[in-house]
Amino acid sequence: MVLTERLRGDGEKRPKVDPGLAGGLRDWLEDGLAGCVAGLPPDGAPVRVTKEEVNRVLTCEALSRSSARRAVTFELARGVLVDALFRQWVTVGDIAEPWEDAMSAVECDADKGILEFVTGLDAESRRRLAAEVGRHAAEIRASWPVSSPSWLARTQERIEVPLTGGKVVLSGVVDLAFGAPCEERASVCLVELKSGARRLEHRGDLHYYALLETLRSGAPPFRIATYYSATAELDVEPVGEDVLLSALHRTLAATQRMCNLEAGAKPARTPNPLCAWCAELPHCAAGQERAGSRVPRAAGDPSREESSWALDGGLLEEEVA
Repeated sequence: MVLTERLRGDGEKRPKVDPGLAGGLRDWLEDGLAGCVAGLPPDGAPVRVTKEEVNRVLTCEALSRSSARRAVTFELARGVLVDALFRQWVTVGDIAEPWEDAMSAVECDADKGILEFVTGLDAESRRRLAAEVGRHAAEIRASWPVSSPSWLARTQERIEVPLTGGKVVLSGVVDLAFGAPCEERASVCLVELKSGARRLEHRGDLHYYALLETLRSGAPPFRIATYYSATAELDVEPVGEDVLLSALHRTLAATQRMCNLEAGAKPARTPNPLCAWCAELPHCAAGQERAGSRVPRAAGDPSREESSWALDGGLLEEEVA
């Protein structure tokens, strides 16, 4: 299969592992964080860094400190349901009834937000959602190979990397990882599933996961890929030092900001093209000016619940969990 070849490649041509690379990247991060972690509360919880928090804080620090809840949207619900079917296909090799199987998975989830959203839809919207989920399931069945046991496929692979004595934790959950870390040649491939359209930040998210895998196992993944279930397209990228260094610089900059905010620094408000959809818009005069939007209360007015404002798309809220 072409897709299999693009994911697995030729083992003899995979890059050799530099035994000093992971340690050097970790030292770089530790040195860059030493100053800002000194200001953290001594008994405080670790600063947990995720791909979402990296995106938020680099876009606008004020959004990173927001307590507004993420709104569940049609696209987000579709993404969660399709993600459940993708996990089922990878682990079981069968999707019998896409809608029933996906809903069964959601019903078992501790977070009932998606379930409540779906059950609250009117009949026509629920039929439309079921039809879209079914189309994505058909693409997965037609294009994604049933994993061989030799792939060592792992879904929802959690990666956590503590830094600075545990004061900072880099964290992520990869949709699919396969291959075992190897001392001589890179052998792990990381895959993210997306049910929506291509976005530039998808590649940055995978770079972040490649950095985490390198720090955790001591060897970088040899490939990272994004699979778009709507079209069965696969974006594949080899992992070289340029990818890891780019991810390191971005992660370090974001983590430094997060530590400073946790230590009490006032968040900077940075107007940007996403202001019109931001959960903090009702609080932010600069954002309102940038968006050219009238909101039903002045910036900073706490008279309405923050949870009524949430970004439904774009950089700060993924379509897929």
